[in-house]
Amino acid sequence: MMTDSDNQEILIIGFGSQAKSWAMNLRDSKRNIHIGLRSNSSSIELANELGFKVLDIENLALPQYEFIIILTPDDTHKEILTSLKFSNKKSKQKFIYAHGYSVIYDELRKLLPHHEHMLLAPKAIASELRFGYETKAPLTAVINSDAESKDALKRLAKDLGITVGPIESSFREETICDLFSEQSLLCSVIPQAARLSFETLVNKGHSPEIAYIECWHEVKLIADAMIKHGPSALLKLISPNAFMGGEKAKSLIFDEGYQQKLHKIYNEIDNGQFAHEILHSDFQMQLKQAISEWDNLEISKVYQRFGKKLVHVNEKVNNEKN
Repeated sequence: MMTDSDNQEILIIGFGSQAKSWAMNLRDSKRNIHIGLRSNSSSIELANELGFKVLDIENLALPQYEFIIILTPDDTHKEILTSLKFSNKKSKQKFIYAHGYSVIYDELRKLLPHHEHMLLAPKAIASELRFGYETKAPLTAVINSDAESKDALKRLAKDLGITVGPIESSFREETICDLFSEQSLLCSVIPQAARLSFETLVNKGHSPEIAYIECWHEVKLIADAMIKHGPSALLKLISPNAFMGGEKAKSLIFDEGYQQKLHKIYNEIDNGQFAHEILHSDFQMQLKQAISEWDNLEISKVYQRFGKKLVHVNEKVNNEKN
């Protein structure tokens, strides 16, 4: 049930894929959403087309909002938030972040001590956040706030589409765990191991299409079974050959050296070395190089001519819509 305070206006800064999903979900939950953008932003036209009130955050003195939600890239938070102007210079704004990175590594609490800093981190990518809201699918999030703001933050999370939890944690824990899972598994081991396995089969003379199915497409089948049935039940679902093969590979791959590498990844996140490396890296150049490398790999070519045909029509619609 909404209270009077929930009827106040909310400002979302940014209008990329994540911000668009947040804005549409919250508006559909009867929240009054404004979009804050720079005067030269390429997203102004789209935000206007979708019926949102757009504010120029560079030149306008902002009023008091119930929440100011910043959904631009982490490395922009410090510059954007410290440059905001408010009509009441003594007002205490409530800043909400979808990830704790900038609060931890840019020390935004120290830079903006007069304001409240809150965490609402949905554990879903932008398209899944919107799709989950529309289909009433289970979604969870990590939150953090001062005690007096907790109930309001939980109501906001519910209106965003969070139906499980949310999980109360700290900015630091959410940040470290999120970065660690990306580096130790999600954005490293899964795609790279799938690629190397595919290339091994192809180099041994096997069909690229068969190799693609076995090493890339079936990742989703296993991941879906993991999520739906849990760890031990997964073992009951797979064949005896799959189980015995997995046990053999486990002893070969996940040795002491592998564990040491995991500890190294964790420690360099925990002590700030990774954040320092990002600060002194050319992200756009590295991203461009990585995309070019993947585009020229055989597995990407097989995906374009064959793998796309295996994507369910509902998934295509969801990806295109969001």
